[in-house]
Amino acid sequence: MRSFAITVVAGVVSLVGCGGAMSPSYGGGGGGCTPTATKVCLANTAYNPGTLTIMHGTTVTWQNADTYGHSVTSATGSPDTYDSGTIAGGGTFSHLFATAGTYSYYCYIHGANGTPPTGMHASITVN
Repeated sequence: MRSFAITVVAGVVSLVGCGGAMSPSYGGGGGGCTPTATKVCLANTAYNPGTLTIMHGTTVTWQNADTYGHSVTSATGSPDTYDSGTIAGGGTFSHLFATAGTYSYYCYIHGANGTPPTGMHASITVN
């Protein structure tokens, strides 16, 4: 029992020693994922961030941080059509957004198409 307490204390000291704020990382065994200005994480049946604003000509990458599949599928009314198919855990999908507009998308496994889509869904605003 005593060695357990020492191990926990050593772990806490190690974390404190890192200093600074840590970026949130999402993962369920498919690999960690940290969202950025051009990267969306798919984790816990959600896209993070749920809304993203980018400039036209920007490529966005989605990374599946779960162990189960997700998709990135353009919704009805989206200015462009794209479909990743099933992205396995740890996998990625990228798409170039060339034209300004609002792009709604959803996971066809955990959401439903519509205007707006429901379930696992998100949007990108392209300026």
